[in-house]
Amino acid sequence: MRPRPLPSEELRAGTAHSALYLRRLRRRQLGLSLLALVTLAGVVGSLPLVLYLAGDALAHSVLGVPLAAFVVAVPPFAFFVALGWLYARRADGVDADFQDLVDRP
Repeated sequence: MRPRPLPSEELRAGTAHSALYLRRLRRRQLGLSLLALVTLAGVVGSLPLVLYLAGDALAHSVLGVPLAAFVVAVPPFAFFVALGWLYARRADGVDADFQDLVDRP
């Protein structure tokens, strides 16, 4: 009986298993990207609602800058940076998992 080929050998050969490995990698990457996109759209989409509900509380200005402009610019920017960092970290994890699968004997 012939031993089963290594995943790296299957990827080089283009077997059915390699197609399965690559499809699984693409699905995980797509799922992660869609999760980040939906989260980003939810935050950006909720900003008009926040401004509407806060109403008069955001009519004031601090150091000549309207508070509404501060609320629209600063917290979302910090959230975008955090979301980008988490996305990059998780994407690296997905790639590392795939690399571990391929390098496994």
